[in-house]
Amino acid sequence: MCMECVTAFADVKMVDLAKEAFNTQNYQLAAEIYERTIKENGPSLDLCMGLANSFACWGHFEKAFDAYESAFRLGNQTPSALKHLVSALVNAVKRDNIVSSANMSKSCMFTCTICRGLFNEPVTIPCGHTYCRKCFERDESKTCRTCGTIHHFVRTSSFQSNVLLTRLLESWFPNESKASRLKADGNRFFERRLFEKSVELYSLAIELSPQDHLLLSNRSHAFASLDRFREALQDAERVVKLRPDWPKGYFRKGCAQFGMDLFEDAIVSLLQCLALDTEVKAAKDYLSKSLHKILSPFPNDDVKALALKNQFNPSLLTQLIRSNFSTALLLPHITMDKLEQLQGIINETLSSATNFVLEQAEVKPSFNKDEQCSSGHASNGEGENTDSTITLKCASEPSSRRESPIIFLRGARSRSQSPYGRNSDSNRKRAHEPITTQAPLSPQETPQKQQKSAESIPMDISGTLLNVDDFECSLCYRLLHEPVTTPCGHSFCRQCLDRSLDHQSVCPLCKGSLVEYLAERRQTRDESLENIIKTYFPEEYEARKKVHEDELVELAKMGEDERHHVPIFVCTMSFPGVSCPLHIFEPRYRLMVRQCMESGTRQFGMCISAGGDDDDFSEFGCMLEIRDVQFFPDGRSLVDCIGGRRFKVLSRGHRDGYHTANVEFLRDVAIGENDLEAVNKLQDQTYQEVKSWFDNLPGMQRNQISRHFGGFPAFDADFQGNPNSTAWLWKVLPILPLDPRIQLTMLAMTSYKERLEGILRVLEYIKRRSS
Repeated sequence: MCMECVTAFADVKMVDLAKEAFNTQNYQLAAEIYERTIKENGPSLDLCMGLANSFACWGHFEKAFDAYESAFRLGNQTPSALKHLVSALVNAVKRDNIVSSANMSKSCMFTCTICRGLFNEPVTIPCGHTYCRKCFERDESKTCRTCGTIHHFVRTSSFQSNVLLTRLLESWFPNESKASRLKADGNRFFERRLFEKSVELYSLAIELSPQDHLLLSNRSHAFASLDRFREALQDAERVVKLRPDWPKGYFRKGCAQFGMDLFEDAIVSLLQCLALDTEVKAAKDYLSKSLHKILSPFPNDDVKALALKNQFNPSLLTQLIRSNFSTALLLPHITMDKLEQLQGIINETLSSATNFVLEQAEVKPSFNKDEQCSSGHASNGEGENTDSTITLKCASEPSSRRESPIIFLRGARSRSQSPYGRNSDSNRKRAHEPITTQAPLSPQETPQKQQKSAESIPMDISGTLLNVDDFECSLCYRLLHEPVTTPCGHSFCRQCLDRSLDHQSVCPLCKGSLVEYLAERRQTRDESLENIIKTYFPEEYEARKKVHEDELVELAKMGEDERHHVPIFVCTMSFPGVSCPLHIFEPRYRLMVRQCMESGTRQFGMCISAGGDDDDFSEFGCMLEIRDVQFFPDGRSLVDCIGGRRFKVLSRGHRDGYHTANVEFLRDVAIGENDLEAVNKLQDQTYQEVKSWFDNLPGMQRNQISRHFGGFPAFDADFQGNPNSTAWLWKVLPILPLDPRIQLTMLAMTSYKERLEGILRVLEYIKRRSS
């Protein structure tokens, strides 16, 4: 092999080694190998791109851009080739900025946490949180932004709009509701690419609701589609002024700036968007395109490019990156006063978003015909939302170039410092800027994804519009308590709906099928409705809550005392310490089991029928403790129970359709010392007789008993101190071929000795019959 071939083979091996180092995230080693290879063999497109990507992922953005410039001079590249650079920039923004996710989780109770606007066709999803229908449909992850629950199989098309919430929005916010309908019409024209007509409808809607950031965002998009980028930019700037915590506003601004060939400004806006939400794919695409436009060399015959050449060139971006994303920027020991320009803008964006939400919580703006829920932060007019304009200029930029306006987006009363200045204590106090002592966000998390429980911000509603009867449950005719909303859009008290579904699996109002709802066994409340009731009807809410708590206390008291009221299930014999599985299908007993679980008692009485009359049940019974409940999709359930205390029925009653009884709990009388020896001998004899009888049973019959009852019980000699004496005796009773009346007599006995003697007599009778 010639020397040239050997050298080429070695170069290929080195490049493969660099790629392997890059794939294992050892970017420093990859960069060193690429640098050495370029130095020894000269630059090539693949080597320069590999070196640039390694520097970018390593965090050396200044060197990365130098390498990208070299690569672009050696050959044409597509915007997708800059994916590693885009990811590195986004990760740098995400890693180096601190946002309080708790503050970001606060939102108005009438607004969607995805679009930040007034609910439009509100849909309540299974976890109990409400979103605009289209907002949730467009979210491919199907993740609830409030609690983080992923709803893989939820089809919002099968959900009807929340009827009560829709009626409230139309009544309490008439202008905004009309504007929402105009927006929907404008959206339909936009989808048909009739952009002029959509702009006309959006403008009419904005006249009704001038503070609606969604309308301005949509009109900005329509303007951009008509290549009217200056008007699109004006609308986008109004959007970010109204909602500095909404990533899409910065995205709209970046798109308009991109259309105006303001690529550096577009990069800043898009990074602001990605700093608030790193999952906006469209923002990453436009960021790639903007970087590509700046890095690409201008062909000499491109008249437009030549005209722009005096405005910027790749070296300008290099200087911008050098001053904003140096290697030291990513190190944790660097303090805030060393961050300048672009990084300061990103920090300012996040700080403004946080301040904006904090101020929403502090200020309770009133609603009139010109205001809507999403504009609560601007309740005192635009005058409070002062804009500061800062110029982002590179050192070598010609003085004749027009300054690039970078709008600092602040909430009301926010006066954060300029990124050019030092972050003094006085500036921080003046800006209401929180001290950044919290840990930074995880690279995989966005502020929206970290939300667990959204805090609702109340809005002042005219007293003439507030009517507590609007929140009445149509089943119990009381104020909604723990409201739930069905897929058909109707709302009920959770307990009321459960009781209704015990009888039929349809909606009590529209008779729509709730089989799927029943199968999911949902226990989540409609948080929007519950928050509205808590906020605007606090006294009525507390009174309704107390009624519910009193009912639970009454249920919880069942079985606490020696004589008390307990629910009764009339079915089969049960014994202390013996497992008793039950198949529950009757509506009344489904309700009884659910109430036992909700109250925390997890127990009820079991008696057998004493005659043909349903109200006539046995005088004695046994308490059953619920160990587990397995629900079926149609509402039936398997309840795993075990026997507990025995009782005597003193009086009978009814509750919610099932039986109840005042009972007295039984316990065996203590055995005197003089009788202990005799009872011990009697116990040994009885156990041996029963064991002998069991062992002499036919094999098939013995196996069936063992499978059903778990085999023959082990001997337990300790019968003192136990209210039911020994456990083995109660496990034997279901095995013996006894009439239920005899079993009931054994259950009612309070003398252990008499119970043993009774079993011996039964065994003697069985032997006589079999002989």
